[in-house]
Amino acid sequence: MTHTEIYTIKGRKYRYEITNYRVGNKVKHKKKYLGAVEPVNKRRNPNAGRKPTVFMRKITPDEVEALETAKKSSKAFTRDRAKILLFSAERFSVKKIVEKISCENRKVRNAIKEFNKKGIASLQRGKAKGAIPKFDNAKKKNIILHFSQKPSEFSHHFTTWTLPRLRKHLIDYNIVESISIERLRQILMESGAKLERSKRWQYSPDKDFHKKKAQ
Repeated sequence: MTHTEIYTIKGRKYRYEITNYRVGNKVKHKKKYLGAVEPVNKRRNPNAGRKPTVFMRKITPDEVEALETAKKSSKAFTRDRAKILLFSAERFSVKKIVEKISCENRKVRNAIKEFNKKGIASLQRGKAKGAIPKFDNAKKKNIILHFSQKPSEFSHHFTTWTLPRLRKHLIDYNIVESISIERLRQILMESGAKLERSKRWQYSPDKDFHKKKAQ
């Protein structure tokens, strides 16, 4: 025999289907839940479980002009960011921009967030933080110290330093592991050091050569 009963649980009413059946001399009951008597219709948030949409802030005409110029930049980083931001300004979603630019979702989100914080300055790639200089002050002083001494003091056969000679000497003496000619030039210029030109010696069998040369 089956009938319906209503139970109150924590102040709310729920409907159950009750089936009575006999097992030997005993009557047992089987309950089947049918639902709440007064169901609560909670409106589900349509954005539940989704990541919040990211859009750039409202931009000024000057910023639009700057972005249009940056879109033609020779630097890929600047060019791509400008394109992303212009699409976002037109209210394209992150997903749509990813499809148009053919890049990662994270790249688009980062570009928009950075612009919202820094503005046009975000179009320039930031320098890596905490980078250790390849040549610290102690190493530069050591380079200048070797340069200030005559090559002959290191048993070199030449009389003056040139950039290639000094570079080879510094590497051979383990002062540096490697250094470019241009970087070596910069270090010497920063210290005020100057390279001397090699002197060219002229000889002649003429016994009056030195007198004539002095005239």
